Parts: sequence; structure tokens; C-alpha cells
Amino acid sequence: MTNGKDNSLLHDLRSKCASLKSAAELYKDCSPAEKKEMLALMNAAAADITRLLAQLGQP
Repeated sequence: MTNGKDNSLLHDLRSKCASLKSAAELYKDCSPAEKKEMLALMNAAAADITRLLAQLGQP
């Protein structure tokens, strides 16, 4: 059973994953300058996802 902290982490994880998916779908239609910005946002979201996964794995 998950506790409140896990529920919060899972909520944040779902949100970050959805944001990353949306950005990936929009990426192909971006201008070169927008692609650079989009990649920075996608990298930040991926880093957040990695951080959240590590937190979920902690006892």
C-alpha cells in the first residue's frame, strides 16, 4: 500500500511524464529555435522523472 508521500510522488511523476510526452509530440512542428528550447525543457523533465523515481525507490 502506498502512503501519502508515495501518492504525491506518483502524482508528480505522472504529471512530468505527461509533460514530456506532450513536448515530444510537439517537437516535430517546432522551429529550430523552439526545438532548442523544447529540448532544454524535455531534459529538465527527464531529470525530474529520474529524481522522482529515485525517491520512490527509497524506503
